[in-house]
Amino acid sequence: MIEVGETMGELPTNKIVFCERSWKTPVSILAFLIFVTFAWGIYLLDHYDEDDNFHGADDLSVGQFLVRNIAMPHVQRLYHTVPPAVVGVGGGGVNAGPVASGAIVGANGYVITTLHSVSNLPEISVQVATTGGIRRFPAQVVKTIPGHDLALLKMQTTEKFLHFRMADVQTVVPGQQVFAFGRNMAGAPLVRQGLVQSADAPLAVGATQITHLLRSDAVYSWEQTGGPLVNAQGDLVGINIAATGPAGKVEGFTVPAQVIVSHLQDVVRFKKGAPAGKSGVPAGP
Repeated sequence: MIEVGETMGELPTNKIVFCERSWKTPVSILAFLIFVTFAWGIYLLDHYDEDDNFHGADDLSVGQFLVRNIAMPHVQRLYHTVPPAVVGVGGGGVNAGPVASGAIVGANGYVITTLHSVSNLPEISVQVATTGGIRRFPAQVVKTIPGHDLALLKMQTTEKFLHFRMADVQTVVPGQQVFAFGRNMAGAPLVRQGLVQSADAPLAVGATQITHLLRSDAVYSWEQTGGPLVNAQGDLVGINIAATGPAGKVEGFTVPAQVIVSHLQDVVRFKKGAPAGKSGVPAGP
């Protein structure tokens, strides 16, 4: 038994000392990183754009944009991506509705539509759908091709636009899947999926006999006149003409891209579409 006051010798000591190392530096770094994370999150929320388009995409072609927008199945991407490059074409009045559709084929505002739709208009305006609603731009006729019922317009603006590449129509064959777009009287887009029925069809427009046209059941309404026929890659196969057949039903014809390029390449520097199967978009439904 050890009495009080006796010496037991040196007692063992606990060598584990809590926070023996400096803790201020790592904690400060961690706090800074947390602050940066929250600040970045707030910035993203404040600058989030409800528009589904990519920043700086206004001078891209539809085909280029289609490959970038991979959030949806390819046909849905097509329905979503093509309409901004489809315009309404009408008179210059504030309340004038469209008399035809049109296709933007140049980033700087070149539009192709049907000649018979605009030939009697004293003034022309192009109605472009934007995230802020329909915007109207005055336009002038730059060149006409009466033999194929085509008119090239130029919007009077310095803004840039989503536009179409030209498809390789040498590969268009009967049975190929196509999509005919247009804009209705209210400016809303309309589209119908169909097939190429013929690759060399004639059509009489007034006194003009047009040849070497495509025929497609994708064209079903006069509102698609002047609008684009596109392939699954989002490239412009041609410009639509909705004609009334002998039975009173709409028959769809299309002025093919190769004809458009041959007549207008002296004015517009067209972009060429990628061969089918090389654009990143499947060719099937």
